[in-house]
Amino acid sequence: MKNTSKIVSMAKEKTEIKKSTVIETINKMIENGEKINFYTVTKRAGVSKSFLYKYDEIRELIEKYRQSPTKKKQSKDAKDVIIESQKRKIKELEKEIKQYQKDELWKEKFEKLNEENKDLKKQLEKSYKY
Repeated sequence: MKNTSKIVSMAKEKTEIKKSTVIETINKMIENGEKINFYTVTKRAGVSKSFLYKYDEIRELIEKYRQSPTKKKQSKDAKDVIIESQKRKIKELEKEIKQYQKDELWKEKFEKLNEENKDLKKQLEKSYKY
C-alpha cells in the first residue's frame, strides 16, 4: 500500500499542474480576445475535452466566457489601410484649407482694391470740379 500512495500523490500533483496550466491558457485567450469554447481550449492547452468537463471550476470558466463576445483584433494590413486612408483625407483637407485661405486673401485684396478704386474716383471728381 505504501507504493501506491506515492503514485496517487504524484498523479494528483500532475492533475493540479494541468488544471493551473489550463486556467492560465484560458486567461491568456481572454486577454487576446480569442474565441473560447471547449474545442479551442483543448487545442490550445493540449488536454482532452473530458478533462475540461471533469473539473467544475474549468468547465464553469469556459462556459462563462464562451457566451461573451470576443473582440476581433485588426490585422496589421487593415491598420495600414486605415492609416493610409486617413493620411489621404488629411492631405485633401489641407488642400481645402489652402483654397479657403486663398479665397479669404482674394476677398481681402478685392476689398482693398475696391476701397482704392473709390478713393481714386473721389480724387477724379475733385480734380474735375476745379
